[in-house]
Amino acid sequence: MLTNRMTRRAALGVLGAAALPVHGEGALRVTRVDHVALDVGDLDKALSFYSRLFGNEVLKDAKSPRRYLRLGPCYLAIAPATSGQSPHINHFAVGIENFNAASAKSALESSGLKVRESDVGLFVTDPDGNSVQIWADRSWELLNNAAPEKHSAQEPLFQATGMHHIAVQSGDVAKSVEFYGKLFGKAISDPPGTPPLLFLAGETRLRVYPPAPGKPPKIDHFSALVQNFDAPAAVTALKALGAKAALSKQGTLNEFFDPEGIRMQVTYPGQSYGGASKQR
Repeated sequence: MLTNRMTRRAALGVLGAAALPVHGEGALRVTRVDHVALDVGDLDKALSFYSRLFGNEVLKDAKSPRRYLRLGPCYLAIAPATSGQSPHINHFAVGIENFNAASAKSALESSGLKVRESDVGLFVTDPDGNSVQIWADRSWELLNNAAPEKHSAQEPLFQATGMHHIAVQSGDVAKSVEFYGKLFGKAISDPPGTPPLLFLAGETRLRVYPPAPGKPPKIDHFSALVQNFDAPAAVTALKALGAKAALSKQGTLNEFFDPEGIRMQVTYPGQSYGGASKQR
């Protein structure tokens, strides 16, 4: 996975923050990253692109233009960006088995986090202003205000089995490590002893690292967990769809940008990045 290099001073500061006692155990028993919400410029084109990637199981929200596109037990929530905003990742949600809003809120507030209640779970805000939704695991099954929407039947480019990770670029990595440590428990480094840091969010992961110099912090990308695939053929298909994609030096496909510039990745079990074969 491509990430931005950290200075030695920043890395040492982050590793020190990661060792704080507050990160011993998170407030939540998270099962996985449940869904990722995208704000797009052209909803129809985005739906056409992502359904070609992951399949045509789509729900239409009854009260808004928002669509939900399934990725195994997870999904993408895709909605039009507000006026003046560029396409971006709006927020991500983590799922909790047997979710109970009152007990989850109590645990979060006991950790010192401010919680906003909603009819679709709870929301907290990280130090850079990114929203994190906390709701039931497999919340696809709870989308009662949405109905199936027909899309052209076609073989998806990737066979998605869920989410692999979320990556957050932080303006103050130490503060973000403290925040996400309260949610998920102590950060670990990957590979051991080196940044970027990651948190184990159930069967998925969350990475934290700084943006490139002069760039704003944001939710940088998500990675879908998929079955193994033909990388050269996938690159050709993605380019035909208007995405920016290229093979890695190892001949694999890791990350690419959708036609509107949203960064994303696909990861398959055992995928190799620059040498040893491992999931990242």
